[in-house]
Amino acid sequence: MQSNKKILVTTALESTWGSKEPIVFLGEWCKKYSMRKIWKLRDYETFDYHWRDRKKLTKDHKYLETLNESLLQEITIFLNNYHNVKKSTHYWRIIIGPWLVIYISIIWDRWESISLALDNNEELETFLLENALPRNIANDFVSFRAALDSDRWNHGIFGDILRERANSKIKIIPIKSQLLNETILPKLKLTFSQKFLRLLANITDTFIRVISSKNQKIVFFHSYFRRKYLLHFYLKLQLWPRWHTSLKEGIHYPKAKNREHLSLKKIDTDNKFEKYLFQSILRDIPISYLEGYKDLRIAANKLVNAKTIFTANAYVGNELFKVWSAEQVHSGSRLIISSHGGAFYPLYNWFNHEEKIADPSIVWGKEWDDSQTRMPSNKIYFKVKDYDQGGRLLFVDYETTRYGFRCVSVPMGPLVLDVFNHNNQFLKSLDQSIINNVRVRPKSLGSWETELRYKDNFGENIISKVPTILKDIERSKIVVCSYPQTCFTESMFAGIPTILLLTKENWECKAIYDDLFLELERAKILHFNPVEAASHVKEIYSDPMLWWQSEKVLLARKKFDEICLTIADNPINEWTQFFKNINLR
Repeated sequence: MQSNKKILVTTALESTWGSKEPIVFLGEWCKKYSMRKIWKLRDYETFDYHWRDRKKLTKDHKYLETLNESLLQEITIFLNNYHNVKKSTHYWRIIIGPWLVIYISIIWDRWESISLALDNNEELETFLLENALPRNIANDFVSFRAALDSDRWNHGIFGDILRERANSKIKIIPIKSQLLNETILPKLKLTFSQKFLRLLANITDTFIRVISSKNQKIVFFHSYFRRKYLLHFYLKLQLWPRWHTSLKEGIHYPKAKNREHLSLKKIDTDNKFEKYLFQSILRDIPISYLEGYKDLRIAANKLVNAKTIFTANAYVGNELFKVWSAEQVHSGSRLIISSHGGAFYPLYNWFNHEEKIADPSIVWGKEWDDSQTRMPSNKIYFKVKDYDQGGRLLFVDYETTRYGFRCVSVPMGPLVLDVFNHNNQFLKSLDQSIINNVRVRPKSLGSWETELRYKDNFGENIISKVPTILKDIERSKIVVCSYPQTCFTESMFAGIPTILLLTKENWECKAIYDDLFLELERAKILHFNPVEAASHVKEIYSDPMLWWQSEKVLLARKKFDEICLTIADNPINEWTQFFKNINLR
């Protein structure tokens, strides 16, 4: 395996790194922090991430969104023929839409990363693991989501693209090596009381299902409403309380069949990327949409009928829910989708999939699309009653997967390291007396191993051991968020002195927030410079409430509530009236 040329490395699979040759890493995702003692000993360079160029991101988003729409039309024709049904594009969008949005973005992202290597002036060699090329077909969206951040799956994608685009600049050397199983997403760990409550809910729901009608006015599923809110709705709307546990049942999927004969026959293009995409998509489409769809549809048709369906997040990854809700909508039902998080919505995100399938789409703050309806948050409710002046400074970390997975205007893939370095500079700029009282709350994903990075820089005690984000906020004297989404909203609503620290070049949000951003910055709630943010923390640290209750800050907080939330004296009554009005239509 010795060579005089540089080795192009596409993933963190060390068996593809050669021995002592100089390395060109395709991206920062190859250099896992826990492997730094290995790669730091090598002579290496690393390609930058193509979506660091935000003008390119804008151009790519426009192209991919258009491509997504045209491809959805063709897949609708294909799936109708494959399953011998006559369903609308809207029907199939509900079912395969989330997967298609991500898949198109992923293949483009990997294609463009390889383009950087092909455009390089140097001649390269790359070791290709032959046994990684036949990629495992995902059962459903969740297993696909797990695979897309694994080195094995991505090595197969990169290798496949390299073979498709092979030229004299990059020599492919096939090798064989033992491969680990695909990574899986971390499973939710339930406490004993949570397990008991879930069992009780299942038993109760089974009993009510027997005595209640199959035809339901409203089905609430993964709604994010608190239990007491749901019970109130059931009482006021004269509904049997249901948890619809049947929609949570796992599906046993059949094995994938030979797909070599499958093709999107009507698509004709000279675009090399699109040709590759059209060839790959039916090979990678999850079993739930092909071989497993019939079983899902049979299971779905045994469930309740709903005049109205309300959910906050089941429309993304629950395949049974998606098929059931698509069938219901096909028969005339309404699918209402509520926000399940956020503060400042990204400029580019999901190609507006939610707005395209919901009727209506519920947002917590100011609308930016005609399909949206503004309502009080169904998730943000926690207020701090006893502020702890002696509490910790809580720093909420940001992270996404190592490999990019959507064309979205937030720090994606390697740009997460920009955020970490930004955060690290902020923490290092604080006085030691403050650092001793800081607790960092990393994301549970662990792809970029930020927890380990913080520990190495600041010691084991820097990491929060508090079980939930709300309990962490409750015990804090100051909260610093490094991304403008749910935790920032929760902390602002809770009433804790809150600071938002962002990498300005990587967060593009809807234009409706432009004036608010300026006001938050003037009030020193929003910071883009980590050193200045640390200086502000030093100034207010002895008495944060003095700053938090100042006139300028109160005005900024009020504007945040006006733009990003809907503050109501009695939100439960507003929601009840909303559902009553929906039922009258």
